[in-house]
Amino acid sequence: MPAEEEDVATKQEIRIRHSRNLPPSILIDAGYDVKKKVAQLKFYDPKTQEIFTWYDDTGHKPYCLTKMPPDSLHDLKNRKDVLEINQVLKHDLINDSDIPVTRIIGTGPGAIGGETDRGPDGNGKNIRDTLRSIEPHSSYESEIPYQENFMYDRNLIPGTYYQISDSKIQPVEFEVSETMRESLKQVLDRSSEDYRSSILDWARLLNQPLPELKRVALDIEVYAEEGFPNAEDADYPVIAVGLAGNDGTSEVYVLEREGIEEGDQILDNSFKIYRKKNEEELLRSVFTRILEYPILLTYNGDDFDLKYLANRAKKKNISQEEIPITLAKLFAHLKHGVHIDLYRTFINRSIQIYAFGNKYSEHTLNAISQSLINESKVKFEGSLNDLSYNELARYCYNDALITFRLTQFSDSILMKLLLVISRVARMPLFDVSRLSVSNWIRNLLFFEHRRTGALIPTTEDIEKKGGSDTNAIIKGQKYKGGLVVEPKAGIHFEVAVLDFASLYPSIIKVHNLSYETIRCPHEECKSQTVPETDHWVCKKRTGLTSLVIGSLRDLRVNYYKPLAKNQLLGQDEKSLQNVISQALKVILNASYGVMGYEKFSLYCLPVADATAALGRNAIQRTIEKAGEMDIEVLYGDTDSLFLRSPSEQQLTTITQWADKELDIELDLEKVFRYVAFSDRKKNYLGVQKDGTVDIKGMTGKKSHTPPFIKKAFQQAVTTLSRVTSPHDFEKSKQQIREDARHCYQALKRREIPIEELAFNVMMSRQTSQYKGTIPQHVRAAKLLEGGSTKDKREDIEKYGKTTTQSEVSSHVEEIKAGTVVSYVKTTSKEGVKPTSMARMEEIDTDKYAESLEATFDQLLDSMGISFSEIVGDTKLEDFFWGK
Repeated sequence: MPAEEEDVATKQEIRIRHSRNLPPSILIDAGYDVKKKVAQLKFYDPKTQEIFTWYDDTGHKPYCLTKMPPDSLHDLKNRKDVLEINQVLKHDLINDSDIPVTRIIGTGPGAIGGETDRGPDGNGKNIRDTLRSIEPHSSYESEIPYQENFMYDRNLIPGTYYQISDSKIQPVEFEVSETMRESLKQVLDRSSEDYRSSILDWARLLNQPLPELKRVALDIEVYAEEGFPNAEDADYPVIAVGLAGNDGTSEVYVLEREGIEEGDQILDNSFKIYRKKNEEELLRSVFTRILEYPILLTYNGDDFDLKYLANRAKKKNISQEEIPITLAKLFAHLKHGVHIDLYRTFINRSIQIYAFGNKYSEHTLNAISQSLINESKVKFEGSLNDLSYNELARYCYNDALITFRLTQFSDSILMKLLLVISRVARMPLFDVSRLSVSNWIRNLLFFEHRRTGALIPTTEDIEKKGGSDTNAIIKGQKYKGGLVVEPKAGIHFEVAVLDFASLYPSIIKVHNLSYETIRCPHEECKSQTVPETDHWVCKKRTGLTSLVIGSLRDLRVNYYKPLAKNQLLGQDEKSLQNVISQALKVILNASYGVMGYEKFSLYCLPVADATAALGRNAIQRTIEKAGEMDIEVLYGDTDSLFLRSPSEQQLTTITQWADKELDIELDLEKVFRYVAFSDRKKNYLGVQKDGTVDIKGMTGKKSHTPPFIKKAFQQAVTTLSRVTSPHDFEKSKQQIREDARHCYQALKRREIPIEELAFNVMMSRQTSQYKGTIPQHVRAAKLLEGGSTKDKREDIEKYGKTTTQSEVSSHVEEIKAGTVVSYVKTTSKEGVKPTSMARMEEIDTDKYAESLEATFDQLLDSMGISFSEIVGDTKLEDFFWGK
């Protein structure tokens, strides 16, 4: 074994050895070691900034449950992969009774529900399939990943601190400041006994310190003769690997190649370049460096960077023992640490909307970096293959750097959010960063079932509760949603917005909503029904969902939000409280929606139906109360109300009423200098006292709107942001008329550059998967795929529409999900063309005029004017001489 190979393999082996003793460290990851056939836990030591591994030595084994008695399981008793069959007592929440269930313990996860360790009968059925062949829907808790089962049973919570002594894992307690203890006491004093205990447990958990995790971001560049390299085949050499970390690491490993020049001198010393004579040396150097970091960041590393490195290393005959990457079906893992693919994190809708306020709408590295940190990818001319060493290094390092900085800005807000969510969801950091919010909530509720000795129900069990009692207004939904009050179109000055703080989580708590409490089996509970429905809710016991979501809601609203503004706390403590509040907001805002999401494991349509009905009732009663107080309601949208010129006394009165009568908090969210309402629902423009402009639902703000329309719309918005009085508003109307007419005339004269006319739309799937009516952006994508490889690569390099090599691959070989397609509307047969293939004389100016009109009409109808009024009297000669 070469010296360097031995060094990499040895370092890796040291990092994954069993740790029998460990100081206070964070449980950060969990898995199943196939060779050792035991659970594997990873702990991060904040002092040494290293990850240490612990392997289960308690004898815990995988199992599943069934309601069938042991005597009926003849097909399982003689199987080699069945270790034991016994009975245990579980609480059946749906029927509110303790019942005996049979537990079948297997040799490994594959025996329970996988494709390995099958029985001796030769039929290829695992234990779960065997149970279901005896009786449908008879298998319980058999689809839970083993590492999650292990943590449930051991009451281990990822993201929190433990210490290990003689291989025994013990939780670590932390003291909090007197100010925080006093604030918590006030919350506890207001809570019932059930909620008090839960709130206290959450506070102890969430108030643990959030350390700065040592991490490095990686980006690779690959040479390709034709097309784009496939990560599975890994046929082409890795020519550059960039690393950027929070320990000051800033370096690029570059492969020496014949005919490549060194290039112009880099103007600063921001990163180091290490030239390697052969690819094996480059890969081993990168693997050695990766081993020094507990957290590795990539952007699309699951599908490309790490997958390519692992497969390429095998092709170069580097032994499996020294490759620190293991590839699963969908994800790329690190043997010694944790890999976070930020692409998968940022496409999470809850992260996008609730954590970052919809600041980005496209999911490319370039788009997100521009939106969140105001940084972009490095542009270059020509082919990546032909770049000088210095130019290639600069390009590669910049991608690694902006990937890292997405986790660094705002005091590492993203990493800390993920760590807090890991605690709440009881889910390892690796999974939190990749899985949806429904998976977070599923894991949280499963954990609570196991902790309290409750049987986790099957989907079929919950379906027996019935369906919806209301009719959906929106096509495709199964029940009636939130109340939307028609906006009063026009301009309204001095508008206050009242927000129902955590409306749906509050309803879930206040009305005790959970899958087992809705339509419960107790006759005495059926007398009081939910408004607009025939659903009733249990009065005899607190629902599990109500307890979990309600206690988190109380903590966020009454504890963490106020603490984040408490001047008695130090900046670090306030920052911690703010991060926790944000993390709870992300989860709480989705807690109601998952109940009506068919793929959610605890999907319960009556709960979603009842929650929405109670929400509508709460808002309707508040509107009626406002009417009694002579407050005009201008608009209402699900969980907020827009009120015209309420006095401070009126606001105080109505918020106190809501607290007392509805047990829901009303917050004064903001005050607008004025609001412009379109007659379309959920479309408005509001200007706050400080000139900040809020735009809701208007096309001009949407990501796929052509740049020239966006600019025209933004110019109108800027004009409106300066309005402070009705007189100013009349002047702004005239200015907007002139600007809109000028924009329209420039379009008709074909003076707008093609790039400014581009629609940029992200593909949700491959072009081949679109059937029936083909959307415009897909038609453009098919045209891109139809061109020659050379033409396509030149188009991509010329117009720079992609941000990662995997996205270049999409354009060159096939358009994949996540690719942003840039196209323009044309008079050609297809009606569209990729931006790179279109000519100015082909542009369909009439279609763009329609888009311009549709955008401006949303804004202008609130001002009492229309786009056709602005351009309708324009004569042909005006297009040539102006007006």
